[in-house]
Amino acid sequence: MSLPKTSIIGTGALGSTLARALVSQDVILKSLFNRTETKVQNLADELAVSTYGIFPESISELGALTFLTVPDGAIKEVAQKLSKLKGDLENYTFVHCSGNETAELLQPLKLQGATVASFHPLQTFTTHSEIGDFKRIYFSLQGDLEAFPTLRLVAKKFGAQTLEVTKEQKSHLHAAAVFASNYLTTLLDASVKAGAKGGLPKDKVKNALLPLVETTLKNTSEQSFTHALSGPIKRGDIRTVEKHLELLDEMPELKEVYCVLGLQTVELAVSSGSLDGTTAEKLRKMLQKRV
Repeated sequence: MSLPKTSIIGTGALGSTLARALVSQDVILKSLFNRTETKVQNLADELAVSTYGIFPESISELGALTFLTVPDGAIKEVAQKLSKLKGDLENYTFVHCSGNETAELLQPLKLQGATVASFHPLQTFTTHSEIGDFKRIYFSLQGDLEAFPTLRLVAKKFGAQTLEVTKEQKSHLHAAAVFASNYLTTLLDASVKAGAKGGLPKDKVKNALLPLVETTLKNTSEQSFTHALSGPIKRGDIRTVEKHLELLDEMPELKEVYCVLGLQTVELAVSSGSLDGTTAEKLRKMLQKRV
């Protein structure tokens, strides 16, 4: 099975990386579209794609497989505009890459005979992303089953895996991804701020913490969360937690985050068997007072 000619609408961080990855796997990229014409023109020139512009003028400009890598709030509008183009959509597949939205946003296209699906990469993308960022990740699949074989092949070519989800599971998975990716970045920023409060330069604190973060991620990938957990709460070190809370009095917002995460950590430590009930209760009371 080979992949059909493909089009991409929306050439931001994800769309551009997806386009480069497809071309690297010898997929014929028929057309590219983006609301900023200079941006799409630069990508089209880079990838030798002859058909590009702000928006397709007819269905004939699209490949049999079209990815909508536009912001979530624009998916429905783009689908409606596409459904009004002249041409038969029976042999076309339209896929959006939103993590939170379902394939139902593409209903206007489905009503015109198209196959529709959601194909969300559980990965973070920026202007510095590379095609290798697709390797080993998971794509969630939701929508028309007829689209899944083609999308599984796309993932396979990228060295990725797929996970079929329901509409409800998709939203839960996306919320989990926000915790694991977006909030991790925010937490690391908070960590640097807390460390720099004592007078150390932020860049030095960041550089000092990153190896710790890398080892923590390695441990959690190789062990269960209960086995990978370390630190003062797991050890039942009440005095250290008290000291941290005192230091964070000058940073009340970070102190609240520390307490909320601390309470979660107490439960994880209890489930690991490393924290006795009496110490766990003392830590809970201490952390609950500070929230």
